[in-house]
Amino acid sequence: MNDKNLIIGTAGHIDHGKTTLIKALTGADTDRLQQEKERGISIELGFTSFKLSNENQVGIIDVPGHEKFIKNMLAGAAGVDLAILVVAADEGMMPQSKEHLAILDLLGVKHGVVALTKTDKVDAEWQELVLDDTREKLAGSFLEEAKIIPVSAVEKNGIDALKAELNRIIKNISTKKTDNNTYFPIDRVFTLKGFGTIVTGTLFRGVIEVEDELELYPQSKKIRVRSLQVHNDQVQKVYPGQRVGINISGIDKDELQRGDVLAEVNSLFKTKYFEANLKMLKDLNFVLKNGDQIRFHIGAKEIIGRVYIYDQKQLFPEEEAYVLFSLEEEIAAFLGEKFVIRRYSPMDLIGGGRVIIVDPPPRKRNDKQITKMLKKIEAGDWEKKIEIFINSKKYESASKEYLLKKSSLKETELKKILSKLEAVGKIICLKEANNSLWIHVDKFAEVEEQILEFIASYHQKNHLEPGISKEELRSKIKFNFDNQEFNKIIKILISKKLIKEKENALALLDFEISFNKSEKELKDRIIKEFKINLYTPPSSAEIKDKLDIDQQKEEKYNSIINYLILNDVIIRLNNEILIHSQAVEGAEKLLKEYLEENSAIELGEFRDLIESSRKYALALLKKFEKERMIKKNGDKRVLFN
Repeated sequence: MNDKNLIIGTAGHIDHGKTTLIKALTGADTDRLQQEKERGISIELGFTSFKLSNENQVGIIDVPGHEKFIKNMLAGAAGVDLAILVVAADEGMMPQSKEHLAILDLLGVKHGVVALTKTDKVDAEWQELVLDDTREKLAGSFLEEAKIIPVSAVEKNGIDALKAELNRIIKNISTKKTDNNTYFPIDRVFTLKGFGTIVTGTLFRGVIEVEDELELYPQSKKIRVRSLQVHNDQVQKVYPGQRVGINISGIDKDELQRGDVLAEVNSLFKTKYFEANLKMLKDLNFVLKNGDQIRFHIGAKEIIGRVYIYDQKQLFPEEEAYVLFSLEEEIAAFLGEKFVIRRYSPMDLIGGGRVIIVDPPPRKRNDKQITKMLKKIEAGDWEKKIEIFINSKKYESASKEYLLKKSSLKETELKKILSKLEAVGKIICLKEANNSLWIHVDKFAEVEEQILEFIASYHQKNHLEPGISKEELRSKIKFNFDNQEFNKIIKILISKKLIKEKENALALLDFEISFNKSEKELKDRIIKEFKINLYTPPSSAEIKDKLDIDQQKEEKYNSIINYLILNDVIIRLNNEILIHSQAVEGAEKLLKEYLEENSAIELGEFRDLIESSRKYALALLKKFEKERMIKKNGDKRVLFN
């Protein structure tokens, strides 16, 4: 692998000699269409490469200069690291020169040089005038301090000086990171006999290896990398900044088009909506209004869409604002990816910026909190970005998968950030599975407040109940949590000594069931009914009838019964039989005493022992079996040990 993998892009007005200059630099003709040969202009993108004296093999893109083919220029310029602005000495800076310069500025290109071509056609005095005029028009752009090198591709003058300047610039460009997720915008699709489908483009991020499985966006279709080519050489692995040809399997050519993206499986959202920072160009005679139709250029893709401006109704030249783009087609993009927009008609360049949020939820455009949030994401480090993404989930937790797609970070990097945020108390992990789930502490505070309010309200309406069930409480709060998440939240609230849990009922920590005078009287009367005949207790229907429990009093009766069961005063033997705890204790004592003197007992013998009926005797024996006090041996019961 070379230390640096860079793409040089030409820019400039039609017929200023971009293609001829590239041929002089590289020996290759980038005009590949018959139409281009005949018309003498570049229509599609042309690609080649050459080796500089510092041994860097650099790719070079020849973009079309004609205004009709500006969308093709944008497709090529998206991956450029270093620009050669070509200005013909016999014409000087022209409209497309300025537009190309603006596009490169908007796309964040930081490095470049100006080639003053066709110097063989002018005298020294005119050349000096054009040079001064060009320098003046470069003011305020990224090429303001760039060298302007006079060249003649015909006479080969200045070519060595241009190469030397390219070498010097490349030394100052940082080596690209390779630990990002793969992102490869496709700018050309074709087939080769014996190979199948080939896609080409500039690898923006990550690395790709032969046999890798990637996902095609927005089609969400998996493909396999059969082979890779860089600068006409077969390679096993490619790196960011390289011009790459990929032979892929798993898809037909007709399913692909320029602007589609290859990326790691399940690493991107596909969406029609993006929030971004948009900066307008300064030399415009146009005001952008809310809802205006635009042409949105990102990667190698052009899509029609509309723009909606946050906090204001229109944008004037050189102004900047946060906006929402609503596109007519789904595409995939990553946080920080650069874009350019043009008017729908006429197709004038308007401005550009960077993607901030991919696939945002519906929002009110006049909500100032939205612009504050977008500003924090844009300006913040990765920890701040991830924290905001987690906190912006309105009524649910943020999954690891969601955060990976929002950030386009590698999983290892995301895990480090999540661990840091958890360590400083910014976020809480609700599920530690493969696709972990996280909630911001501010959102957790909202959940906590809702839970405590609902429990308090439940106590007020149901003061004889021990508490609310987990499932009922989970269904009441606004947040959408699964059982595992909700159980973790409840554990945290219990550990904070805010609530308590008993028999699957949740209550405030200081809550105790209290009876008023009439409720206490009813409770005592119910207990008395169970005590009258300990081993042949009455049914609920019989008690209700005897105590005149009508429909109006039934809810209170049921609450008191539940209280008595919860506090082990009344024992439930099965769905039909309730019995006083004294009866259970007495029956257990009698049974143990009998079995200490006798080896076994039959059902009828136990029935007679407690002076009860077969129904109650059997229910008690089953309870003792379940508690492993006794076990069945044929038709008899014996002690378990």
